Amino acid sequence: MNEHEDKREEKRLATVAMHEAGHVVVSHYYGRRVYGAKLGEEGSRMDRSVVRFELTPHVRTIHNRVHELAELWPLAVRETLVTTRIRFAGPVSQAVYLKKPFREVHGGQDYYDALVELLRLEKLRISLPGADQLDITYKDDNILDMVAEDVVDLFVEREYINYVGRVARGLIEKQELSESEINNLLHDMPLHIWD
Repeated sequence: MNEHEDKREEKRLATVAMHEAGHVVVSHYYGRRVYGAKLGEEGSRMDRSVVRFELTPHVRTIHNRVHELAELWPLAVRETLVTTRIRFAGPVSQAVYLKKPFREVHGGQDYYDALVELLRLEKLRISLPGADQLDITYKDDNILDMVAEDVVDLFVEREYINYVGRVARGLIEKQELSESEINNLLHDMPLHIWD
């Protein structure tokens, strides 16, 4: 490799690391467990970059606890929107790193997964008794823009991009971070406090 190719590879690796670190930081910020993060090989279908985090709580048990729907449904909506933020955090942190508008960054699977989360919630809602009386704020036409703006605000206005950089450097150095390594890197990061 020549010097130009080396720099291009460094930039590519840093971009992927920032993307994955965005998922890690937003997961941690909202109190979701992050089981690990890994940088994979470019173009590999078998060895892809990935972050393993706790999926949306409060959703799986709703059918078994319909008598608690008044308490569980708002949590299901809130936590689904958190998962959507986590999905968007990768492309948003990548955009911040590249100094590009969020909409110009290819989010591919993350965007798809975010939409699937919202569709699953809607499928669950229509299967529940009294579905027409349940909160549907997640169906707002601008919900994905609002979610993306929340993440941009967290990274830029509140300077959490510094934590993203910390995790990205760890990923570049080690290629893979365990849950305990992530927790150590983010031990001093302020977490979200729910009202």
